[in-house]
Amino acid sequence: MLPTIHTQALEYHASAPEVARTLRAYREFSHLGDGLPPAEAFLHALDPDLTHGIEVLAPDAEGWRYVRFGSAIMAACGIDMTGKRVGAHELRIAEYYEAAIAAMIEAEGPVLAVDRRFDGGSLHFWERLIMPARAEDGSMRVVAYVRPRGGREDLLAAIFEASRDGMLVMRALRDPEGCFEDAEIIIANARARACFEGNAQMEGTRLGGLFQGAAARSLHARCARVITRRIAERFELNLGPADETSDAAGLWLRITILPLDDGAVMSFADISDLKNALIEAETARRALAREVELRRRLEEELRQLSLTDELTGLANRRALERKLRHETARIRRYGGRFCVIAIDLDHFKQLNDTYGHPVGDEVLIAVGALFADETRRKIDLVARTGGEEFMIVTPDTELTGAGDLAERLRRRLETTSFRIGLHEVAVTASFGVYEYEPREDYRALLAAVDAALYRAKDSGRNNVVLPERRATPGEG
Repeated sequence: MLPTIHTQALEYHASAPEVARTLRAYREFSHLGDGLPPAEAFLHALDPDLTHGIEVLAPDAEGWRYVRFGSAIMAACGIDMTGKRVGAHELRIAEYYEAAIAAMIEAEGPVLAVDRRFDGGSLHFWERLIMPARAEDGSMRVVAYVRPRGGREDLLAAIFEASRDGMLVMRALRDPEGCFEDAEIIIANARARACFEGNAQMEGTRLGGLFQGAAARSLHARCARVITRRIAERFELNLGPADETSDAAGLWLRITILPLDDGAVMSFADISDLKNALIEAETARRALAREVELRRRLEEELRQLSLTDELTGLANRRALERKLRHETARIRRYGGRFCVIAIDLDHFKQLNDTYGHPVGDEVLIAVGALFADETRRKIDLVARTGGEEFMIVTPDTELTGAGDLAERLRRRLETTSFRIGLHEVAVTASFGVYEYEPREDYRALLAAVDAALYRAKDSGRNNVVLPERRATPGEG
C-alpha cells in the first residue's frame, strides 16, 4: 500500500512533534538565502536529537542513493542503507519513496509521507518529512526526517487480548471441490473463552460446535457469505433462553464477521441485558397502549351513555341541547336554516293506567323506533326529552318541509298498532313545528316550539301546528 503524501498543511497531518520542529527549522533556514538551503549547513543548524532521524539522498545515474542514514532509523529498521540506492529496499518501499520524492520535486518544497500498513501481525507506521536541499557543488539533495511511530510485533496481540468483545480468528474448511463447509477457530481471545466456559480450549474447534439449532444455521450461512463473497456481516443473534426457568427473552449477541485471507474474524458482544430491556420496554409500551385504548373506549362509551336515552336508545335531552347549540352557532356564522319538531304522545297516562307501565315503556320504545326509521337523514336528530315527549332537529330544512315531515310521522303513527305481549296498542301524537330565527337563543327556540305543541294539544290533539297557522286536524 502506497503512503499518503501531503503537500499542504504538513503540521496538521503530522502526528510526531519532531516533524513539526524539523519543518519549522527548515523554513527558518530557507529564508536566510536564495534558492534551496545547503544540506550540510541545515543539518548543523538542527537540534542534535533530531539529526539521529535524518537521512540524506543524492541523485546518481540509476536513481537516489543514501549518503547519510541516521542512527535512529538504523535502529528501527535493523539495517544501514548508507551508500545503497532506494531501489535496494523491497519493491513496495522503493516505489513509495520514489513517489514521495517525485511529489517533493513537483511541489518545489517539503512534503509529508505517512505510511501505515499491517504486515505479518505487526503494525508499521512511519512518517517522512522530505525536504529539497543542495550540496556544496549545487547538485540536488533530499533531506528527510524519518520517524517510526509503530512496528511492535505484539501490538495486535495486545489489542486482540484486551478487547472487551469476544474475538475469534477462523480459517475456512472446504470439501474436495473447494466449497465452504465450516469454519475452524485458530485463535480466540480471553473474552471469547470466558463466554464459552465449556470450551476453554477453543483453538481447533469448529464454529458449528459452539452453537445449536437455528442460531447455528444462521451463523453458518452468514459466515459462508463473508468468506465466499468477501463482504462484512453485522447482525444480532438470539441464542434462546439462558435456562428453562428463566423469564428473560434469551441470550443475545451482536456479531460482526469480516473476511481475512481464506477465513474470517468474528467479534461478538453480549447484549442480552440491553435487548431484554428493550423487549420489556416494548411490552410495557404495548400494554400501556392497550390501556390507553381501553380507557378511550370507556370514555367514548360514557360519553355516548351521557347523550343517550336509556329506555329507547335515542338521543337524550343533553344531546338535543348540544345539537341545538351547534346548529345555532353554525347558522350565525355561515347562514342557513333548521327546524325543530316537538312531539307529545296523546293520553299516554291513560295508556299506562290501562295496560301498566311495562307496556307503556314498550310503546315508547316502538314509537321511538318508528320516528328514527322515518327520519332517514344522518344529519337529523331524534331525541326523547322526557316521559312521552320527543323532539326532532332537521338541519337545512325550511318550515314547510319540517311540517310535511311532522304530518307524515303523525299519519304513520295514527295508522300503526303495536303488538305488546297479548295487547294490541294504538297511540296518536300532537306535533309542534318551529323554524329557527337567526340571533335567537336556543332556549327561546325551545320555548317557541313548545308553544306550538301546546296549541296542537289544545286544539284537539293528533294534529300538527306550525307558527301562526291554524291546526291541521287529523283524520279519524
